[in-house]
Amino acid sequence: MFVSSIDLVILGMVLEKPQSAYDIQKDIEYHNFSRWTKISVPSVYKKVLQLKEKGYLASDIVKGERFAEKAIYSITDAGKAYFETLMDTIAGQNVSLTFDFDVVITNLNKMDRSHAQALVHKLRDSILTSMEKNEGYAQQYADIPLVGRTIFDQQRLLYQALLEWLDSFSAQFSEEGNAQ
Repeated sequence: MFVSSIDLVILGMVLEKPQSAYDIQKDIEYHNFSRWTKISVPSVYKKVLQLKEKGYLASDIVKGERFAEKAIYSITDAGKAYFETLMDTIAGQNVSLTFDFDVVITNLNKMDRSHAQALVHKLRDSILTSMEKNEGYAQQYADIPLVGRTIFDQQRLLYQALLEWLDSFSAQFSEEGNAQ
């Protein structure tokens, strides 16, 4: 079975409260879901329609602002069952940590040593910048529920671990260069 984290995000939001596709998009932006999972805000509307076609969401047409009609989506019993299946499946998957910068690390030995070391320092600065942004988000959204706040804690720990790993690698890389 193909497992979609975007399905899980959308179903979870609609399970919490029925809402329009536009409101779901705004909720995704507000909660910065794109930082934690592969979800693009423009794809939300299309995915909502797909979930409705599969019977996981139902819609009611209501009058919106300025007399415009809009569809408000709610989760069906089939949607609740699919949500629970996704939760169970994703929780049981192997955790794959992939970082785009890994391809930079694996190619450092193909470069001039001083340029390679400069890239390691640049990577360190990037991790520190990301860590600072995460801390800013954690402070900005300090009033969200624990299940959201804990993601900021997870990210903080991952950034700290990445910095420790990179510092260790950098020292080894420098020693290896001095030995040559």
